[in-house]
Amino acid sequence: MHSLYTNMSNNSTKDFILPKFLLDILIDVAIVVLMVVVIRLFLFAPFQVHGQSMCDTFNVFNGECYSGDGEYVLTSRLSTWDIFDWSPTSIQRGDVVIFLAPYTEQKEYYIKRVIGLPGDTVKVEDGYVYVEDEDGSFVKLEEDYLNSDNYGNTNPHRTTSQIFTVPEDSYFVLGDNRMKSNDSRRCFQNTGCNENSSPYLEEDRIEGEVKMVIFPFTHFRWVSSAEYSV
Repeated sequence: MHSLYTNMSNNSTKDFILPKFLLDILIDVAIVVLMVVVIRLFLFAPFQVHGQSMCDTFNVFNGECYSGDGEYVLTSRLSTWDIFDWSPTSIQRGDVVIFLAPYTEQKEYYIKRVIGLPGDTVKVEDGYVYVEDEDGSFVKLEEDYLNSDNYGNTNPHRTTSQIFTVPEDSYFVLGDNRMKSNDSRRCFQNTGCNENSSPYLEEDRIEGEVKMVIFPFTHFRWVSSAEYSV
């Protein structure tokens, strides 16, 4: 009786032992999943560009600015690291960033270009954008990435001129399609700014800097930051 119980116990135990090849596969899958999670959280993440706010830089198909879900871009998340106030890279003026939109009921991501850094003073006047230099003079940004419809048509919201002083840990951002972009000029809202909103993008909302367009494959290209004289 004792020997029968032992045999049954052994057989029952063996039923739950995974074959070595299956165990190896599960371990490999777990490693791959972990690597993907780590890469997406800390290194690179893909996003799809929606809407017209960054035309002609993104979402132009057959010469037309596309208003729906368009190109896929890859972002670098290195600048979002915060290790004792240190990160491998920092966001620069002219970078294109993806960020979690403020003041929206649903979770949405926007794509805009960084114009003002923490501590900068930005002026929007007469269709152009200016940034104050170290001497206190306003320098006009030469924005050659704007198309002919938008160049010279960066207008402030509801006024003839706007001056923005960017606080610490925040940025002033604009869409390249200035006439169809809810950006810092409008506090990221269709209705514009109000007493409960801010024109500045908080640093902790930024998901990453756009580095390349990865899909459609015919649109594949590197995305470089704009360079300004200020």
